[in-house]
Amino acid sequence: MKSKRTGTISASCRFCLDNMRTVSKDKKILVSASLSCADLLHVSDAIAQINASDIDFVHYDVVDGMFNNCFVFGDLVLEKIRPICDKPVEVHLAVQNVRPYIEPFARAGADYIAVHYEIDDDLEDIFAHIRSAGCRPVLAMRCDTEMPSDFVKLASQVDWILKLMVQPGYAGQHMRREAVEHIRSMKEQITANCLSCRIQADGNIHTGTIPQVCAAGASILTGGTSGLFRQDADLQENLRRMKEAAS
Repeated sequence: MKSKRTGTISASCRFCLDNMRTVSKDKKILVSASLSCADLLHVSDAIAQINASDIDFVHYDVVDGMFNNCFVFGDLVLEKIRPICDKPVEVHLAVQNVRPYIEPFARAGADYIAVHYEIDDDLEDIFAHIRSAGCRPVLAMRCDTEMPSDFVKLASQVDWILKLMVQPGYAGQHMRREAVEHIRSMKEQITANCLSCRIQADGNIHTGTIPQVCAAGASILTGGTSGLFRQDADLQENLRRMKEAAS
């Protein structure tokens, strides 16, 4: 594998390739844990609980204050927690200019890197950049973004589609109903074109909304404050409830 920019893979990116973890392709439903929704005063405890569970991977939000007007995690936090996290990590780059972020987050321990359709850049080139950094690309779309005309071409180059069901960066929002219809349209095109990528639903995913998003075509559920990290039960019980709602 060669980078379009340097022609070779750096030693740090070669290390990323050798140590990349991947999610199961065999499970009907995958569940990821949105780390920004955990108890941030006790992140190591949250990760220990995630490690001991059947959660499939960790969802790690990065927001630059421009793509959305808030800030979430950076690469140094990921670098510190990666050695104690046994699960694959998906870094969601909700940022305007993604290129400077790719290799730092790959070095910090990302396995999957999600970039947004809405940014003003060459997405196919960015996917290649992500692969050359030793990670796998994911295509993210905001809740109000309809299925684009070049969806099939882009979807064929990623492991899954990350569909936001709320605006990025803030917990506790209600799911946007039009986003469910966007999932339905994307799933129809994925099936019609025999693509292997999944659809991930992120935002206000709980037992009341899971049946809707799964019926529309989502098979990856990102658990946050209203689902996986609810305060009325522990993580294992919340995970059980989410899976039951998806069955």
